[in-house]
Amino acid sequence: MMDIRSIWEKYKFWIAGGGVLLLVAAAFALLSADEGVEVMAYQPESSIEEPSLEEMTTEAATIFVEVKGAVKYPGVFELPPDARVKNVLEMAQLEADADLLTVNQSMKLVDEMVIYVPVAGEGGEADVPVPESPATADDGEKVNINTAGVEELVTLNGIGEKKAQLFIDYREEHGLFMKLEDIKNIPGIGDKTFESLEPYITID
Repeated sequence: MMDIRSIWEKYKFWIAGGGVLLLVAAAFALLSADEGVEVMAYQPESSIEEPSLEEMTTEAATIFVEVKGAVKYPGVFELPPDARVKNVLEMAQLEADADLLTVNQSMKLVDEMVIYVPVAGEGGEADVPVPESPATADDGEKVNINTAGVEELVTLNGIGEKKAQLFIDYREEHGLFMKLEDIKNIPGIGDKTFESLEPYITID
């Protein structure tokens, strides 16, 4: 019987050659497998599509404006931010005796604005309505008409620089206001104007 050594000596070239062939075949198989694999580049999941500029532009908030005086429907009105005084007056509907000479109808509205429409013969010079100071109404801070200068007085609704100067002229000529109603002695300050100003003025 042939031992293993004898078999190796006799067939070592064939065995070695077969091993080389197996290695080559294995390498070829691996290369072929690599070529058949599709390499996918990493692609992160698409993020949520960003909104367009138009979509990002939210609708502007509406504003609230109060109308007082010679109108049929006084109160608070909700309007778009580009509205004018004329627009809110159309909603409030003017009384027949409303005096529009004291109201700037072309003025652009702002939030928390108070518009006072006097009765004919009540108003003096045409003062432009100004936004009412939130601090005056909400925080209880009132304008002292006995000490206030022009800059403070014009923060009151319906009081322009000319009318503010009339407050100061009155104090210089007649002395301090003894009661709030005394402002009705100033030209252009009638009952309705006084009613609109009373909550925001003081003599203390």
